[in-house]
Amino acid sequence: MTPVTPPAFQAVQELAVGSLFCLGHLHVPPLRRSFFQTCILTLAGLLGVGIWLSPTLASVSLFVVLLMYAGSFWIPDRRWPGRMRWLSLAVGAAGMLVPSLLPAKESSNVAEIAAQIATTLTSALLLGSALIGMMLGHHYLRDPKLPPALIRRLAMLFLLSTVVQGLLLVVNLGALHLFGGAEAAARIGLLSTSYLAVFLSRVCVGILGSFVLACVIWDTLLIPNVQAATGFFYMAILTTAIGEFLGRFLQHSTLIPL
Repeated sequence: MTPVTPPAFQAVQELAVGSLFCLGHLHVPPLRRSFFQTCILTLAGLLGVGIWLSPTLASVSLFVVLLMYAGSFWIPDRRWPGRMRWLSLAVGAAGMLVPSLLPAKESSNVAEIAAQIATTLTSALLLGSALIGMMLGHHYLRDPKLPPALIRRLAMLFLLSTVVQGLLLVVNLGALHLFGGAEAAARIGLLSTSYLAVFLSRVCVGILGSFVLACVIWDTLLIPNVQAATGFFYMAILTTAIGEFLGRFLQHSTLIPL
């Protein structure tokens, strides 16, 4: 695999886990079964591309479980979709956290490992809330009678995740600078030399850009204008995908949770 492939696979894994978490905050009714199936099959399709390029046990396992989750909505017993969602979350979380912790395996610093886990979980929520928010906004075109509170819930998750992601970046870099020693200082120095353009893009596009869009989406939904908010969610998909991929690339390159 090229150096770009592992960060891309990890970002897709985070997208799947975050999306599954966000789907758990939506309910049937008022949403139709077809909405959940569309979201789940979209995630399976993204994973399928990764499997086609380079299959891994984690990606194949999650792909199979997602197909089972989508099919569970046809089972008369309505408890099965909930069970399959939890199973999908468990399989996806395992596949997401293990690769994200591999760069930190050389360090015995518990604080650094905890920071890596927090950054990974926040990235998952950021990506998932953007994707499911966009797909839910599109679903309002088919069913305009849906209450705006549903998409506001996702907009709030998206806004909070952008704030937390920015805070984590500042805290992680600050802690490494103050307490990491010479090795950590050398790793931070890479951000201002070899990876300066990547780091600036990560901050400006992935964090600041997503935060601005999150504020605009929230303000638009106060009107409420779901159609306009959906358009901004489309833009948020781009900023979050670019930002989180660059963050995972920097993580693999510098061993800093970004």
